[in-house]
Amino acid sequence: MRYLLLLLLITSCASRKVAITKEESKITTDSTTIVKTDSIATINNNIKTSESLEEFEICPISDSIPMIINGISYKNAVIRYKKSNKISVDTSNKIVSKNTTKSVRLKKNQTNKLKNKVVDKKINYLWLLLIPIGMVIYREVKRRLWL
Repeated sequence: MRYLLLLLLITSCASRKVAITKEESKITTDSTTIVKTDSIATINNNIKTSESLEEFEICPISDSIPMIINGISYKNAVIRYKKSNKISVDTSNKIVSKNTTKSVRLKKNQTNKLKNKVVDKKINYLWLLLIPIGMVIYREVKRRLWL
């Protein structure tokens, strides 16, 4: 009898109702990125060229009169001496420019699945009435056994 009372106290007569709802939420991300690149490169040419030129020319006018220069005898000659120095400098600049535009478009779709679970538990209080009824029956059975 005691075990019966313990079982009644432990167990319950409640009804349980579970409602599951599934939801999908979509997140759409659309972004556009434009990257502009401007680059300028300069190429400098600094080239220096120098030329030294010495001309020494001996031309005879007539063959009858001798002429001696540095121990060398020349007969009736014309001496021309020309010294020139040429320096050429190339300082050209070359400018190279590059303009680029790059467009990147990104689309991102993301879905989130949400699962909601709602539990509705209703308690039936009628089983609590069994306790006093069981106690009354137990007393009656115990009385009849003693008499």
